[in-house]
Amino acid sequence: MYKRILVAVDDSATSNAALDEAITLAKALGAALRIVHVADEAPVRSTVGLEALLDVAQVEEAMRKAGNALLEAAVKKAADAGVQADSALLESDDKIELAHKRVAEWIVEGANAWQADVIVAGTHGRRGFARLFVGNVAEDLVRLATTSLVLVRGK
Repeated sequence: MYKRILVAVDDSATSNAALDEAITLAKALGAALRIVHVADEAPVRSTVGLEALLDVAQVEEAMRKAGNALLEAAVKKAADAGVQADSALLESDDKIELAHKRVAEWIVEGANAWQADVIVAGTHGRRGFARLFVGNVAEDLVRLATTSLVLVRGK
């Protein structure tokens, strides 16, 4: 069964449900748990002229701090449930890579590097224009993942 479980969090209700599911699985199976968050800086770095309006480096640092705080809280939640977990903030210093890499690619690469047996993630269940405009990380994970997936639906 699963020995290494990776869960992606973004502070949404569905990712919180995915975290709960991953904690339950890890506890039941005695598996290692890694919690990841993608610091998706691409929209900030790729918006032409944004540098004139705000300090991009300051925004990116704020995103990193928020991501690390989210991961710290998730690790504490796992510990409170009796599961030891580690965490990783997934990001890059390469501006070209950031502009072309989707969130699901970061998650899959993180899972492969850590040798995860399964990825747990929430699905927002967007439809129509919202799905077309915003995209769907869960759908991309289905296409890209080389491991098993557990997708947790939102309510």
